[in-house]
Amino acid sequence: MNGYVKINVDAGVKEGEGVSSGVVCRDDRGEVLWGMTVVRNAEWDPRFAEAAAVYDGLQEAQLRGHRDVVMESDCIQVIEALQAQRNGRSLFLLLIEDILLLSNSFNSVIWSHTGRINNSVAHALAHIFPRVVGKTVCSILLPPVANSAAAYDLSLI
Repeated sequence: MNGYVKINVDAGVKEGEGVSSGVVCRDDRGEVLWGMTVVRNAEWDPRFAEAAAVYDGLQEAQLRGHRDVVMESDCIQVIEALQAQRNGRSLFLLLIEDILLLSNSFNSVIWSHTGRINNSVAHALAHIFPRVVGKTVCSILLPPVANSAAAYDLSLI
Protein backbone atom coordinates (compact mmCIF):
# COMPACT_ATOMS: atom_id res chain seq x y z
CA MET A 1 0.00 0.00 0.00
CA ASN A 2 1.36 3.33 -1.05
CA GLY A 3 2.83 5.34 1.83
CA TYR A 4 2.65 2.53 4.35
CA VAL A 5 5.56 0.75 5.97
CA LYS A 6 5.27 -2.94 6.75
CA ILE A 7 6.80 -4.09 10.01
CA ASN A 8 7.33 -7.78 10.67
CA VAL A 9 8.05 -8.90 14.21
CA ASP A 10 8.98 -12.15 15.91
CA ALA A 11 10.12 -13.21 19.35
CA GLY A 12 12.77 -15.62 20.50
CA VAL A 13 12.50 -17.32 23.88
CA LYS A 14 15.50 -19.29 25.09
CA GLU A 15 15.31 -20.76 28.56
CA GLY A 16 18.11 -19.49 30.73
CA GLU A 17 19.17 -16.89 28.14
CA GLY A 18 16.21 -14.52 28.08
CA VAL A 19 13.89 -13.27 25.37
CA SER A 20 14.43 -11.27 22.21
CA SER A 21 12.45 -9.33 19.64
CA GLY A 22 13.30 -9.28 15.96
CA VAL A 23 11.84 -6.46 13.88
CA VAL A 24 12.20 -5.54 10.22
CA CYS A 25 10.61 -2.52 8.54
CA ARG A 26 10.07 -2.30 4.78
CA ASP A 27 8.79 0.45 2.53
CA ASP A 28 5.86 -0.02 0.13
CA ARG A 29 8.24 -1.48 -2.50
CA GLY A 30 9.52 -4.18 -0.11
CA GLU A 31 12.92 -2.58 0.47
CA VAL A 32 14.32 -2.90 4.00
CA LEU A 33 14.40 0.47 5.79
CA TRP A 34 15.70 -0.79 9.13
CA GLY A 35 15.94 -3.85 11.33
CA MET A 36 16.21 -4.22 15.07
CA THR A 37 16.83 -6.68 17.85
CA VAL A 38 15.92 -6.15 21.47
CA VAL A 39 17.33 -8.66 23.95
CA ARG A 40 16.08 -8.83 27.51
CA ASN A 41 17.28 -10.81 30.47
CA ALA A 42 13.75 -11.98 31.31
CA GLU A 43 11.72 -15.17 31.54
CA TRP A 44 8.50 -14.61 29.58
CA ASP A 45 6.11 -17.05 28.01
CA PRO A 46 6.19 -17.04 24.19
CA ARG A 47 2.85 -15.24 23.76
CA PHE A 48 3.93 -12.34 26.01
CA ALA A 49 7.31 -12.19 24.21
CA GLU A 50 5.50 -12.01 20.85
CA ALA A 51 3.36 -9.12 22.11
CA ALA A 52 6.51 -7.38 23.40
CA ALA A 53 8.00 -7.69 19.89
CA VAL A 54 4.94 -5.89 18.48
CA TYR A 55 5.36 -3.15 21.08
CA ASP A 56 9.10 -2.83 20.29
CA GLY A 57 8.44 -2.55 16.56
CA LEU A 58 5.66 -0.01 16.96
CA GLN A 59 7.71 2.08 19.38
CA GLU A 60 10.67 2.22 16.96
CA ALA A 61 8.31 3.10 14.08
CA GLN A 62 6.99 6.00 16.15
CA LEU A 63 10.52 7.19 16.93
CA ARG A 64 11.35 7.12 13.21
CA GLY A 65 8.28 9.15 12.27
CA HIS A 66 6.32 6.49 10.39
CA ARG A 67 2.63 7.38 10.34
CA ASP A 68 0.92 4.50 8.48
CA VAL A 69 1.89 0.97 9.47
CA VAL A 70 1.01 -2.60 8.60
CA MET A 71 2.14 -4.68 11.59
CA GLU A 72 2.63 -8.37 10.84
CA SER A 73 3.28 -11.20 13.28
CA ASP A 74 3.09 -14.96 13.00
CA CYS A 75 1.48 -15.13 16.47
CA ILE A 76 -2.26 -15.38 15.83
CA GLN A 77 -3.14 -14.90 19.53
CA VAL A 78 -1.47 -11.47 19.59
CA ILE A 79 -2.98 -10.31 16.30
CA GLU A 80 -6.48 -11.49 17.30
CA ALA A 81 -6.19 -9.72 20.68
CA LEU A 82 -5.14 -6.49 18.93
CA GLN A 83 -7.88 -6.71 16.31
CA ALA A 84 -10.51 -7.33 19.00
CA GLN A 85 -9.00 -4.60 21.19
CA ARG A 86 -9.13 -6.95 24.16
CA ASN A 87 -8.53 -5.66 27.63
CA GLY A 88 -8.21 -7.27 31.03
CA ARG A 89 -6.00 -7.65 34.04
CA SER A 90 -3.56 -10.33 32.89
CA LEU A 91 -0.03 -9.17 32.06
CA PHE A 92 -0.61 -10.18 28.44
CA LEU A 93 -3.80 -8.10 28.11
CA LEU A 94 -2.22 -5.14 29.89
CA LEU A 95 0.54 -5.24 27.27
CA ILE A 96 -2.09 -5.46 24.52
CA GLU A 97 -3.69 -2.30 26.00
CA ASP A 98 -0.28 -0.55 25.96
CA ILE A 99 0.19 -1.50 22.29
CA LEU A 100 -3.27 -0.18 21.40
CA LEU A 101 -2.59 3.05 23.28
CA LEU A 102 0.71 3.48 21.39
CA SER A 103 -1.07 2.75 18.09
CA ASN A 104 -3.26 5.82 18.67
CA SER A 105 -0.23 8.02 17.89
CA PHE A 106 -0.27 6.81 14.25
CA ASN A 107 -2.56 7.80 11.38
CA SER A 108 -3.35 4.13 10.90
CA VAL A 109 -2.15 0.73 12.03
CA ILE A 110 -3.31 -2.47 10.35
CA TRP A 111 -2.83 -5.67 12.41
CA SER A 112 -2.01 -8.62 10.15
CA HIS A 113 -1.28 -12.27 10.78
CA THR A 114 1.25 -13.92 8.50
CA GLY A 115 2.73 -17.38 8.24
CA ARG A 116 6.16 -18.16 9.61
CA ILE A 117 7.63 -18.44 6.10
CA ASN A 118 6.68 -14.81 5.46
CA ASN A 119 8.26 -13.75 8.74
CA SER A 120 11.74 -15.18 8.15
CA VAL A 121 13.70 -11.92 8.46
CA ALA A 122 12.15 -10.98 11.81
CA HIS A 123 12.64 -14.59 12.94
CA ALA A 124 16.32 -14.46 11.98
CA LEU A 125 16.79 -11.22 13.90
CA ALA A 126 15.00 -12.60 16.97
CA HIS A 127 17.26 -15.65 17.03
CA ILE A 128 20.58 -13.99 16.30
CA PHE A 129 23.55 -15.10 18.42
CA PRO A 130 25.45 -14.19 20.43
CA ARG A 131 22.74 -12.41 22.39
CA VAL A 132 23.70 -9.04 23.78
CA VAL A 133 21.21 -7.50 26.21
CA GLY A 134 19.86 -4.19 24.90
CA LYS A 135 18.54 -2.71 21.68
CA THR A 136 20.41 -2.80 18.38
CA VAL A 137 19.04 -1.01 15.32
CA CYS A 138 20.53 -1.49 11.85
CA SER A 139 19.77 0.81 8.96
CA ILE A 140 20.46 -0.27 5.37
CA LEU A 141 22.58 -3.38 6.13
CA LEU A 142 21.20 -6.11 8.34
CA PRO A 143 23.38 -8.78 9.97
CA PRO A 144 24.37 -11.44 7.39
CA VAL A 145 21.85 -14.11 8.46
CA ALA A 146 18.96 -11.61 8.29
CA ASN A 147 20.29 -9.98 5.10
CA SER A 148 20.17 -13.35 3.30
CA ALA A 149 16.58 -13.87 4.42
CA ALA A 150 15.66 -10.33 3.30
CA ALA A 151 17.18 -10.86 -0.14
CA TYR A 152 15.23 -14.11 -0.50
CA ASP A 153 11.98 -12.41 0.59
CA LEU A 154 12.47 -9.61 -1.95
CA SER A 155 12.92 -12.17 -4.73
CA LEU A 156 9.41 -13.50 -3.96
CA ILE A 157 7.73 -10.12 -4.58
